Amino acid sequence: MSIRMAHLMAPLTPADPRRLGRYWLAGRLGAGGQGVVYDAYGEAGERVAVKVPRFDGAESRARLAKEVAAARRVASFCTARVIEAQVETAPQYIVSEFVPGPSLRQVVAESGPYEQDALRRLAIGVATALTAIHQAGIVHRDLKPDNIIMGPDGPRVIDFGVAREVGPTTSGPLVGTPGYMPPEVFEGRGAGAAADLWAWAMVVLFAARGADVIEAGEPAAVIARVLDFTPQVGGLAEPLAGLVAAALARDPANRPSAAEVLWRLLGGEGAAPPGGERADLLVRGGTQAGALAGRPQPDLGTVAEELYGELSEAERASVPEVFLRMIDGEDLRPVGLEELPDTPAADAMLTVFGGAGLITRTDAGYELAAPGLLHAWPRLREWVASNRDGLPVHRRLADAAVLWEEHGRKPADLMHGSALDRTLQWAATARKDLTLGRRERAFLDAAAGQSRTRARRRRLVAAALAVLLVAALGGLGTAEYLRRESNRQRDDALARSLALRAADLRQSDPQVAKLLSVAGWRLSPGLPETRGALYDSLSQATTSVFSDPGYTADTVQTLSGDGRILVSVGGGTARIWDVPGRRRIGTVSGVGEDVHDVALAPDGHTLALLDVEGVRLWDTRTGRPLGERIPRPTEERTDRGVLSFDSSGHYLAIPDAKTVLPGWWDVATRKQLTAPSGAAVNAISRDGRYGFVVKGAGAELWDLRSGRKTPLPPIEQDKGAVSAAAFSDDGRMLVTTEILTSAAQSRLRVFELPAGDEVMGQDGDVGTEAGFAFGDRFIADWGGQDALRLRLRSGFEAVYERALPASVERLRFDLDGRAVRYLTEHGAVLTEDVSTVFDPSMNGAQIGDVWLDPSARVLAAIWDYRIHVRDAVTGRPLMAPIERPDGMATAAFSADGRRLALAAGSTVRIVDVAGRRVSARLELTGEPGQSPQAVAFSPDGRTLAVSREGRPGHVELWDLASGSRRAVTGAGATDLAFRADGRLLAAGGPLQLIDPAKGAVRPLAPGAGQLDGAFAFSPDGRRVAFAGPDRLTLWDGDVRTRIAEFSLSAGSEVTMLAWSPDGRTIATYEQGARVRLWDVRSRQPLGVVFDGKQALDGGGNGWVAFSADGTELHTVTPDGTVRVHDVAEPAVAAALCARAGRALTAGEWARHLPGVQPFAVCP
Repeated sequence: MSIRMAHLMAPLTPADPRRLGRYWLAGRLGAGGQGVVYDAYGEAGERVAVKVPRFDGAESRARLAKEVAAARRVASFCTARVIEAQVETAPQYIVSEFVPGPSLRQVVAESGPYEQDALRRLAIGVATALTAIHQAGIVHRDLKPDNIIMGPDGPRVIDFGVAREVGPTTSGPLVGTPGYMPPEVFEGRGAGAAADLWAWAMVVLFAARGADVIEAGEPAAVIARVLDFTPQVGGLAEPLAGLVAAALARDPANRPSAAEVLWRLLGGEGAAPPGGERADLLVRGGTQAGALAGRPQPDLGTVAEELYGELSEAERASVPEVFLRMIDGEDLRPVGLEELPDTPAADAMLTVFGGAGLITRTDAGYELAAPGLLHAWPRLREWVASNRDGLPVHRRLADAAVLWEEHGRKPADLMHGSALDRTLQWAATARKDLTLGRRERAFLDAAAGQSRTRARRRRLVAAALAVLLVAALGGLGTAEYLRRESNRQRDDALARSLALRAADLRQSDPQVAKLLSVAGWRLSPGLPETRGALYDSLSQATTSVFSDPGYTADTVQTLSGDGRILVSVGGGTARIWDVPGRRRIGTVSGVGEDVHDVALAPDGHTLALLDVEGVRLWDTRTGRPLGERIPRPTEERTDRGVLSFDSSGHYLAIPDAKTVLPGWWDVATRKQLTAPSGAAVNAISRDGRYGFVVKGAGAELWDLRSGRKTPLPPIEQDKGAVSAAAFSDDGRMLVTTEILTSAAQSRLRVFELPAGDEVMGQDGDVGTEAGFAFGDRFIADWGGQDALRLRLRSGFEAVYERALPASVERLRFDLDGRAVRYLTEHGAVLTEDVSTVFDPSMNGAQIGDVWLDPSARVLAAIWDYRIHVRDAVTGRPLMAPIERPDGMATAAFSADGRRLALAAGSTVRIVDVAGRRVSARLELTGEPGQSPQAVAFSPDGRTLAVSREGRPGHVELWDLASGSRRAVTGAGATDLAFRADGRLLAAGGPLQLIDPAKGAVRPLAPGAGQLDGAFAFSPDGRRVAFAGPDRLTLWDGDVRTRIAEFSLSAGSEVTMLAWSPDGRTIATYEQGARVRLWDVRSRQPLGVVFDGKQALDGGGNGWVAFSADGTELHTVTPDGTVRVHDVAEPAVAAALCARAGRALTAGEWARHLPGVQPFAVCP
């Protein structure tokens, strides 16, 4: 591998900052749920790694401060040292030592397994790092081959992104890489220092075998393999074999400590030295591991210097010309082609540095792909230092020359006076590594010539300039104009910063994110970044985040049934909070110091607290205990199940260490509920009639009133175990989830009562928790797959799916608020808006294809082998449904909306929309089974294009006035669209271009034959947009030249595009009912307008279109849900202000807009 290729990494994205503090960024080292890690360089050229967390807020700042404090306590033996951090103010980041070298995984992939001596040194190095980490009182929690860098001085353990202090906080969330996590984590017992030793052993086995011992895959499958894992240490030499086997003990208490492992590997006998005497142990471990040096990776400066050495003398002379022009004070700027020397040497230099990824070409010209090069390359640092005084002079000259050129080389635009004198002096005597371009030379020549004649007509020219300035600036003085221009540039920079800040805060502080989005837009309403921030904030699902200010790692919490009340217990006091109102509404004191779990009754009046002795009930109104304590089922503390009331408040579930599911107790009698068989009841219906019992590996359903058992389909031991069970409030259904050990996945099942018949079952992508939601309207499942899914109870169709954080506790459904609430691992209550699942659908959950007329008043749809025409607002049928035969069917409205073509079988019906009748029928020719795939009216409505499936496919062009037709063979298509002038017909799937006048297929331009997705012409026909698998491309109206390219989000599938009436914006409809806007002029995404998070799109096509004035977007999902989205930015800003319901506080203003005079964000 050459040096120039070895440096390559993920480049910075447009949303990434270019610098953080005194560090300039060079690229991305990695990105994940915790944040982004950048490769960066300090002012002296030192290379560092900078981590930027994804979330902000008081909670995340406190957590980050703890991480930094803990990481700084770690001795720098085989670890990456923390250099500095900014955690109190925005932007937050942590700067750590950069370890040059490949990861252990990369080394093994390239060179194969480690031999015995190298393996021993690797084991010593990682054990040394863990000893230092654990000695500092923290647990790494994500040790794996990817987080071990083989540096020039041996292995280094990096990434403390999920590290936490040892103690109670290490329990709870499943954080890390499943294949390197120990069994106790998946059994709910938390991750202590012993978890790192398990990971250490798995890393050693990985290096010895050359592959992961437990291969990556579906999380449930990986977890199952971990739980069934039996270590095989054959082939390892002693003492390594014995230590690896001991570190893989099922019981974490039986695993050795990191210090004990290191002591034994270094030849020690007996017990390891105590903590205060381990300095020598760490030194010896680091020395032994240091012999295992990895291949160093060159920094940017080394790469640039090698490239520079390969250039000719003429090419080298052009290097400072290019790079220095990219520097604008403390910022970087793109350099246009017209600014660069028009020489073969400059072209060659750009090719070399561009090929190495150091310079990139954009629409604006050339710019630094890695801003860190500014400090990383010593030669460039010297050029900047020696030209520092002259760079501002040259920048003013270059800008003035551009203005002069663009305005027609007017004498009034030339420099004069002191500015001209300073520039001429610099150009003649002080200029070093910069030469003047042709435009700059011409500008100075003209300015100097004008100055020689100016003396004799100074007064006349001055008077003329004064008149021109007054006219040009509308009465403003020159100073005022310059002041306003400076303010505009400052506002633009601040607005972009606020847009990025809002993106970071949407998940942790959505209210502030909304306000910052509006503030940025008010500062600079024309920027794509600020406009996009408005739309992204409007569509964000997280509406609020609330935390108990007194929360600590020892606090125990729960939520009420609707999540509107939070109870926090700690220090012997229970604090009761109104979550929406963000205020404390009650306190119960004297509840004890050792509370393990808490539950709140539905009426909010009874609080249940579980401690070592059992469950004590408290009255939240009086603060007094209620009756006798319910004894604890077993003395052993367990993490299986949670303390909880049922929806009636009559029954209480208490975790039991002997069972997977908790047992249920009668609150009034303080007695445990049992089935007639004597087994404890593990789920109870609201009315107390039905009881569900998990018995061994099977389950039973009992009618507790009659004493009869209802048979259920068996759950055999080798197939799975029940992980959750819940009854609907009306007692007519039961839902269960099972973890299937044989298939390493989960199963969701629904039973109808009282018969016990299984009416729904699904294996695979389902959660480990389930219940009925929103008044029994939906069946919800979550957990395991880190996603929440809602299915209609009526037909079990999945209608909603949203990713959840890695650890979610106490998930609650608020029917009145149409929201979901849950607790995070750090005690915050997140509220998610799910109101879209309540939007009325014309066809229930049945999906199909839909079309909307230009006025958005008439809807055509194909559902259940029928073609429907309905009022888009009321859903009322406008004409009787048309039965369609087997095969495909399609439809299209004319441009004026007066006619609708409905094609099915061998017939196309032309519907008079106003008259609500079929006005004509067209009988298609062709072989049986060649169903219509697409239809389209010409812009004038005189021609109808019809595409047929089959081989060879063909398009029929029908003259609607005469009823005649022409066939264009070889042009079958799944999509059709006429250009605005009617002279070009595009047929998609894959693309073909048809000349309607000639009825002939036109040849395609290079690259156009690969276009095979949704497409749409601009209103003026001058451009056409195509959606591909991973990009959106813009072509000229003849589809001969590609104009621009937009990158689509990973996993997004665009099914339809629409242009705004002015042609400045494109809307895309993506699978899942996600609607995104794109700015055509800047080639940037504008954000997500709406995200339905629907699972209904599969097999059907939705619809999106702008209103005639461009202020609204109309969308229709495949199930017939019609929505109108306001995209006028003032209206969006007003909506965000209304949702925020407040203004920025003084503290928030100082934090996010420092030094800016307060203005009305939401007037």
